[in-house]
Amino acid sequence: MTTESDESEKNAKNSGIRTGYNFDDAKWFATTSLGIMLISYIGMVNSGISYFGLSFDIGSFLGLGPLLLSESMMMIPAHFVISMLFFAGGIEWYFLCRHCPCYEHSGAEHDDEGKFYCLANWGSPKIFEYDPSPISARGKVVFLVWGIGFAFLFQVLYLWDRLDWLMAYLVLTAVFLVTLRHWACSSCPNITCVLNCVPEKNKVAFIEKR
Repeated sequence: MTTESDESEKNAKNSGIRTGYNFDDAKWFATTSLGIMLISYIGMVNSGISYFGLSFDIGSFLGLGPLLLSESMMMIPAHFVISMLFFAGGIEWYFLCRHCPCYEHSGAEHDDEGKFYCLANWGSPKIFEYDPSPISARGKVVFLVWGIGFAFLFQVLYLWDRLDWLMAYLVLTAVFLVTLRHWACSSCPNITCVLNCVPEKNKVAFIEKR
């Protein structure tokens, strides 16, 4: 098992680029990102916005009396499932994760070669072969459209009539992304990710040492 002191020493030897993460890192990422998503869902509950004219009287369907699910409420589970299909269903692993050194080496550091351990995927199964080549243009587009655009911006469509929740959600999302870029993306070993902001000289030095 890798300790924090071990990680700090390795990071120093790798031009300031992190080569391992611990469970506290992953816990921060999961609780923060899911917490912000939950806030958007709470705001969507009483939204009156409807683009498709959808509604469902689930109360009458269950024999409990009228209880109408609005379109925005119906979109909550749909959005969560589709988002998690990207993050936890293998899409992100294929397009992004398998190009990262953490994908290749983190399993051995945690005594489980069949899984990989990083900030956003702790203990996920390593079902694809590691590919050291850069992330493809298609992979970057899929990540931006699905992993960022849909996962974090779709909810805005149903929050226009709940401006208090919309502002809270946008501010918290912006703070999360800025913090992520400053704290994680600035030292991430997946150097061809579109969010990666490791200094170019550090990237070159890191590649030369690999």
